[in-house]
Amino acid sequence: MRKITKGNEPAALTKWKRTYPNGRYSELTPEERTCIRRACIEEQHGLCAYCCHEITPDSAHNEHVEARETAPHRSLDFANIVASCNRSKQCGRAHAHQVLPLTSLMDECETELKFYLSGRVEGLSARAVTSIQVLNLGDSRENNRALFGARKSILDTLLYNSGMEGDDLEVADIDLLTALKEELEQPDANNRLKPFAPVLVNVIRQLSA
Repeated sequence: MRKITKGNEPAALTKWKRTYPNGRYSELTPEERTCIRRACIEEQHGLCAYCCHEITPDSAHNEHVEARETAPHRSLDFANIVASCNRSKQCGRAHAHQVLPLTSLMDECETELKFYLSGRVEGLSARAVTSIQVLNLGDSRENNRALFGARKSILDTLLYNSGMEGDDLEVADIDLLTALKEELEQPDANNRLKPFAPVLVNVIRQLSA
């Protein structure tokens, strides 16, 4: 995960809520939901709120961090909505109405999850372990082979494009690691981060600690 800093809600949502003060999320039109999703994708720099894979308005959905079933009063709260990928049995599709004790809205999501170049993720706290399991984020290859493999493949590509390989990363000096980390943290001209870039940033932070 990468910490998401929520901004102001879209003007269209504000207008709708003023027009329908007792309205519910289920009453929003597809266009209004898409407006919310686009705003979330922009502040997430084009990455899924949970797995950090690339997403677009057509390949994502509006995900309520506190589920509508358990927190109906927050269904129209933009601070409670993120954009999640549509991958089956993963991320928002796996979350459903389960409680997420560690979320991408918390600073600790970047320190309580530990990623490996193999594609595996490990929870460093009880709440991190629970959230990994709820979202099916790949704590073992058997649990989510697709994400495990995709993460490793893209991490390998990111390193290759930087002129490095996994073994190089292990022995790189601190200045090189810092430069690579800063590059990965910087959105491009279209306000997009590279898919899984926050995962590699997580690995570099461990090596630099």
